[in-house]
Amino acid sequence: MDLAYQYSCLISLTVADLKLTWREKSAWLTTALFACAALLIYSFALDLASGVVVSLLPGVIWTVFLFAGIFSASQSFHADRENGVLDALRISPVHPTIVYLSKTISNFVQLAAIQIPVLLGATVLFNEDIFQINIIMIVLLGTLGYCSLTTLLSALSFGSKSTNLMLPVMALPLLVPLLIACVEATASALDETPDGAPWMMLLVLFAIWTTLISALMFPLAD
Repeated sequence: MDLAYQYSCLISLTVADLKLTWREKSAWLTTALFACAALLIYSFALDLASGVVVSLLPGVIWTVFLFAGIFSASQSFHADRENGVLDALRISPVHPTIVYLSKTISNFVQLAAIQIPVLLGATVLFNEDIFQINIIMIVLLGTLGYCSLTTLLSALSFGSKSTNLMLPVMALPLLVPLLIACVEATASALDETPDGAPWMMLLVLFAIWTTLISALMFPLAD
């Protein structure tokens, strides 16, 4: 019964958070506009006739996703803290891990919903076949590892007076292995070479490790 209750709380909190995000629009609109603007700037900055677009695309894509994700993660607990939702959850029978998982899932859905159109836009702007099933899987797997870590760091840094500064300072060094694996796996997928298997394995391990560690540490976050 307790597990069933916690599971129902997970679904309810996730749906409520997604509804709140869609209703307020500020967080995901800012993230989406930044991603589109950055991608457009890169498309003009790169010399499309030079033949080196394919080798640069993985870095371009994941740079856009990285900073778009920072925008998104920095707002993870803002509305909940302002509305007193976090205080209510502290005194409720909902386990803190459920709160973490619901927030991670909602951040993942929000970011993935922006990344898929960005991949379509990159396919048009760079005239390369980026919208492939294997690249989409790499993006979703990398996003899962990204959100599992940044959700925890957002909770840890929210009490600081400079939350927007503290989050990237804490997150960027920890995300280096993930970003390297994402870029290498994406490059292998674009080149259609089998060299991406070890990097995919690193993505899987990173996502599992960060999710487990973050779920254990989240109850300690203030």
